[in-house]
Amino acid sequence: MNYRWITAGAIIALAILAGGASYLCFHHTMSVSAGQNHDSLMWVRHEFKLSGERLAKVEALHEAYESVCAEHCIAIAESRTELKRLQTTGASPSEIEAAAAKVKAVDANCKASTEAHIKEVAALIGGEEGRRYLSIVLPRVVMFDHAGPASLDLHPTPSHDTPAGK
Repeated sequence: MNYRWITAGAIIALAILAGGASYLCFHHTMSVSAGQNHDSLMWVRHEFKLSGERLAKVEALHEAYESVCAEHCIAIAESRTELKRLQTTGASPSEIEAAAAKVKAVDANCKASTEAHIKEVAALIGGEEGRRYLSIVLPRVVMFDHAGPASLDLHPTPSHDTPAGK
């Protein structure tokens, strides 16, 4: 009779130990990768077998573009916030129309800038691999709806509807 309780206790202890070890392993992995924020660079490096000088140039280009991207995100968030404010406060149709046009213009500017950046990266990758990069990444930009920052990793991202989204 006592062996049942001992066996049950051992099984529960092992389950808790395995669960705790799993949590620690996965939690550590997620926090490390979340802090790096270079998933797309890792993908480019592995997918297109970049190393050395070409990889350094792509990384530098990406880092330089991060501030441009952040500026676009702020402009998108601000223009959308203003449009929502005008819509909810009963502004005139002409004011709402002007704000909607600004939202479209800011979105289009971001998209054009991102396309140019992607083409620069493809040129650095070069050759057939650069063309393959374009064929993978450009369609994402064309279909991009600015619901959040562009991403290659398909993980959920914060919304542009809040200025702190980037």
